[in-house]
Amino acid sequence: MATTQERVELFLRFTRWNRIALLVLVVVLGGTALSLILSPAGSVSGKATVWLIPISIAVVLAFAVALRSRRWAQDSPEVRVVMQDELRRTNMNRALRASLIVVLATQWPLGLGIGFLTNLEPPRAAMGMAAATITLGLATLIALLLIFDRE
Repeated sequence: MATTQERVELFLRFTRWNRIALLVLVVVLGGTALSLILSPAGSVSGKATVWLIPISIAVVLAFAVALRSRRWAQDSPEVRVVMQDELRRTNMNRALRASLIVVLATQWPLGLGIGFLTNLEPPRAAMGMAAATITLGLATLIALLLIFDRE
């Protein structure tokens, strides 16, 4: 039983580091997308942030290769223990509900801010709002999962 408990702790630590890396990646890619969408076409800031896209892709690929060596089977005992834990499932549901509320509450101010404070044509404004919403929703969900899943 001790070895299963140790493997569960290893699995939880592994998934926590994955979430932290995913949060950083979501924020960097979301910020890059927003800066590219909201900057005027051909501006210096748009050209300066383009280099982040291939670097982010390289980081994702390196992360995927590193994870291959440590793949967890979905039917392994430690994964079943974690997924059947009622507290973790409750925390996941709380994080989902809170991130949905954050996304819905920011839609109106975000639409007004992008619509009235920028001089973008409507398709670019809609893309900016979509990129901001997706980034905000994913970052909120991952951050809340990290906060609620603490021991």
